[in-house]
Amino acid sequence: MLSYPTLPSYVRVLNRVDRRLRAFGLGLFPFEPAALLEIAARQAKLHDYAEDGTFHTALEALCRSAEEDARLTLVGRRVIRQFMIRALVNRLRRIHAQKREPEIADTVLVPPIIVIGLPRSGTTFLHHVLTLDNTARPLLFWELMEPIPGHGPDRRRAELQSTLAGMKSMVADLDAKHHFDADNPEECMLLLDSTLVSLSYWTFAPLYGYAKWFRQQDQRAPYRVYRWLLQLFQQKSPGRRLTLKAPAHTGALAALLEAIPDARIVQTHRDPADVVPSLNSLIFSLHALVTEEVDVRRMAAENMAHLEHMIERSEAARARAPCSVLDVQYDEMFRDPVACVKRIYDHFDIELNSTLAERIRSFAAQPKEKYGHHLYSAEDFGTSKAAIRERFAGYHQRYVAKDAGGARALQTHG
Repeated sequence: MLSYPTLPSYVRVLNRVDRRLRAFGLGLFPFEPAALLEIAARQAKLHDYAEDGTFHTALEALCRSAEEDARLTLVGRRVIRQFMIRALVNRLRRIHAQKREPEIADTVLVPPIIVIGLPRSGTTFLHHVLTLDNTARPLLFWELMEPIPGHGPDRRRAELQSTLAGMKSMVADLDAKHHFDADNPEECMLLLDSTLVSLSYWTFAPLYGYAKWFRQQDQRAPYRVYRWLLQLFQQKSPGRRLTLKAPAHTGALAALLEAIPDARIVQTHRDPADVVPSLNSLIFSLHALVTEEVDVRRMAAENMAHLEHMIERSEAARARAPCSVLDVQYDEMFRDPVACVKRIYDHFDIELNSTLAERIRSFAAQPKEKYGHHLYSAEDFGTSKAAIRERFAGYHQRYVAKDAGGARALQTHG
């Protein structure tokens, strides 16, 4: 059963006032590219955006989608507008750093481990397990949101914690769907936000026009930026292995491998009949924070289209580089996470020591519903498990059906 956020009374009043203003052609927090560029430049005290071929096109696509098809509330407009401004500020800081410290581009990466896979297929669990290694260098949510600090006191972590607390006060079961914390290792797709070609924008708002535009984009240039940011973090953590995850990379695997040819890619797999409703449930909660009413079936259709896109792109990339990816089954990682990590480490010729094995066992022994029970069903979104499995029959047959004999006791996880 779907439930909308419990908004504070003052938020509901502001949203009602905004509806009336817009009925008369008025409104606050407009999405105007020139204005956003100017605001970000003032905040960053920088002006060089290093405009490439897609920069203005991407910004226009974002702004047009936010104005025309997202149906954002007043609070939603403010939140998503600030999200875009932060991305522009991050871009300005990055370009300034690239000019000031050109040697960062020569930093040699310890071959990073990068977990990919369909969203809700166990990528978070596996990522957290892998980051228990003392030699691992995860990227935390607060540093992914703003990789380069600005002037003055560093308030990046505190500001994100405050934002997350506000979100959780309105969506009681958000942590049960995905535990957000400023100090958690989080999805490194956020490093792509400053390129304005990033799945983050659809994740946090119903930007339908932008989502369709995004799927048509060449990802190679954004992933060169992604590599540079990894080099920045590597320079600050010499010798440690960046240990990362983002389901979004699944749809850009070719670009990822071109940017980081020696990356250790681990791809998780789970029955799409469980992946799809779980994903829909999470995206519903995030979109419901910024829009008055989620068009549930339209949102679900967009998610399905993007999952198909991810599978198509990843299969094409894997066909060209068949030895570049190690497959891991959802059930495998929960059934025996130590054995799963050992198989990963053996494949990549990394030593798994007894201390790490014990940490993994301790982590895996935590209550599976520590942050609440994530309830969802395919029917909530106008479909059924059978229909989903039929739509993704090729993927299911190739990656899931062969493991059907494995334990299924933990299918509610994620």
